[in-house]
Amino acid sequence: MTAEVKVPIKYDVIVIGGGSGGLGCARRCAGIYKKKTLLIEAKHMGGTCVNKGCVPKKILYSAGVILDDISHAEAYGIKVGAVDFSWSKLNQIMLDDLKNKNISLEEKLKKSGADLVMGKATFLDDHLIEVTTEKEKLTYTADHIVISTGSRSLMPRSLPGINLTFDSDAFFQLKELPKNLFIIGGGYIGCEISCLLTKFGVKCTIVMMEPNIVWPFDREITKFQMEIMKKMGIGIITEEMVKSVEQIGENHYKVSFKNHEPVEADKVMCAMGRISNIEGLGLDKTHIELTKFNQVKVDEFENTNIPGVYAIGDVTGKLMLTPVAINTGKTLADRLFGNDPKAKMNYDNVPSVVFTSPPMGKIGLIEDEAAQAFGKLNIKIYKTEFTNLFYSVSEKKVPSLLKVICALPDEKVVGLHGVGKGIDEAMQGFAVAIKKGITYKDLVSTVGIHPTASEEYVYIS
Repeated sequence: MTAEVKVPIKYDVIVIGGGSGGLGCARRCAGIYKKKTLLIEAKHMGGTCVNKGCVPKKILYSAGVILDDISHAEAYGIKVGAVDFSWSKLNQIMLDDLKNKNISLEEKLKKSGADLVMGKATFLDDHLIEVTTEKEKLTYTADHIVISTGSRSLMPRSLPGINLTFDSDAFFQLKELPKNLFIIGGGYIGCEISCLLTKFGVKCTIVMMEPNIVWPFDREITKFQMEIMKKMGIGIITEEMVKSVEQIGENHYKVSFKNHEPVEADKVMCAMGRISNIEGLGLDKTHIELTKFNQVKVDEFENTNIPGVYAIGDVTGKLMLTPVAINTGKTLADRLFGNDPKAKMNYDNVPSVVFTSPPMGKIGLIEDEAAQAFGKLNIKIYKTEFTNLFYSVSEKKVPSLLKVICALPDEKVVGLHGVGKGIDEAMQGFAVAIKKGITYKDLVSTVGIHPTASEEYVYIS
């Protein structure tokens, strides 16, 4: 008796991964271009950003900002009693908010006209996908398949004792805070969490192999930020490598290094970066090429080497930022269906913020990059250091540093950077200006909004 052959369900577009990029692409394909679109998601709508990244981080960060602002209340004549902070209550508030966002994202996707299947997607060949749900296995095919499976925390299995550490995903599941935390990694995640937990009374120490925190940011800015973090009580060990992590007691660990003296902590977190999610996708059954870092290899238009198969967002390793993934997904939809064959994501001058205390922001080239691109003698740098007016009546002062990098001879602004209170909100407007080709003359001829921290950029000299 011949086994029944199931005919795959056909779509115009299949998007694998319901993170920011996948949702942006699927909703545009279905809602704007009316294409028969299927989105496949294995776990939670919204991906890393909504569930284990930007959104929960910002909720916790905001709580930290409130606590910090309260510490300045007396300087403003406001009498505040004992502050009763509950991590468990804050954590539950965060988790409840994430559930609401999951529901909202699913509703918006369905409203766009796209179909949703919750299950694990696996390639059977270059254009055939099997999805395993709780109830059954289904096969799908499409003229256009978009891989948008995101990334996950890098946990180097070769490091002795790595199993004793936890990653950023697990951080958001902590039911109680440790008294002290050791963090392996000085990137976005390590710096943000150390600053955040310091506000909540946790003693944090960071170690990194690099001489500075958050390597994509301007070195002068990061050094300035490091000094602020040290004054906050955060321990920072630079240019050092962890040799091992071992448990020496109940909820007590020892971290050993190549050159530095060992450090003990109640918990150890691994924040060494992120790697692309390709495991279990069945790419070995396809001809899809990967990079040497095991990322899906794509060209400037997000095409893989297989016609009709594309990849966007973190899985490509291009620029692991949520808004980049969203814009890339939308741009891909425009290119495929919007009669715009030259549409592609522009990765230049992408603004970014690290939510440290205070936050750091960047747009465009850092000083080293500008010197390499134009020659050290062909760039001009303007900067200013000041104390935000918020702290003028308080004994507790937190400095700010702003920096603008221009390319000669017309002094076009090619990089704008800063660290200080309010930098996170200031970056967006300046990003628009730099994208439009603003010069230093344009910048300083703009009328400042007084009194704000942002006005210091238009007075910078």
